Amino acid sequence: MSDWNELKDKPTISLTELFQSEGSTESQKENAFYVLCHRFKKAVLARSEIVCKRFGHDITVAEQITTATFTAYAKKGGFQIEKATQQDPDGAFKRYLFKIAKNELTNYYREQQRKKNYPYDGTERIITELPVLEGMELNLEQTIILKAIDSLTPSERTVYLTYSQYEKLGFNLPKKLLEELRAHLGGISQTTIRTYKKEALDKIKSFTEVMELTKELSDGKG
Repeated sequence: MSDWNELKDKPTISLTELFQSEGSTESQKENAFYVLCHRFKKAVLARSEIVCKRFGHDITVAEQITTATFTAYAKKGGFQIEKATQQDPDGAFKRYLFKIAKNELTNYYREQQRKKNYPYDGTERIITELPVLEGMELNLEQTIILKAIDSLTPSERTVYLTYSQYEKLGFNLPKKLLEELRAHLGGISQTTIRTYKKEALDKIKSFTEVMELTKELSDGKG
């Protein structure tokens, strides 16, 4: 980082090219990125503060958005002056960063909404068997599904019942529960968990398809 002073007066376009070039050394990229951050951070923060204030967020959020903006640029480094709507490199790069900041603010909002609506509270547990259903009257479909579940291997049944109980649209199962599930089944991978889940769903689907066919035949449709 000690060499960044050698780049501090370089034009913005030269800095972006140096940072984004595959031929640059890690040291050159690091120094170019540092100068870009130093040169444009204030502008991105000022714009972020204005937008954040509009949505009721304080300067802390604006600072988070600013950091996330430069982090996002560091990951993809996709600035191309020839695609900019203005040919002034400083203005074009600033506008490019503002677009990233807008996306990061959207991501921040979605993450906050996700946390607000998060359906898990840490009480989730692995389910290995169905509860006792003695004395309950079941219709044909319920009976068939129970038989289908009973036909599963212990591992498939555990995965199926646990997911059936806790999986919510738009949310993955809690990390702690998944870790416990993998350990419970012998330290298997998440890929194997997905395989068990698919196999279980396929078996249950085949049972219900046979049931539907039986219904059609009994109704004289077959």
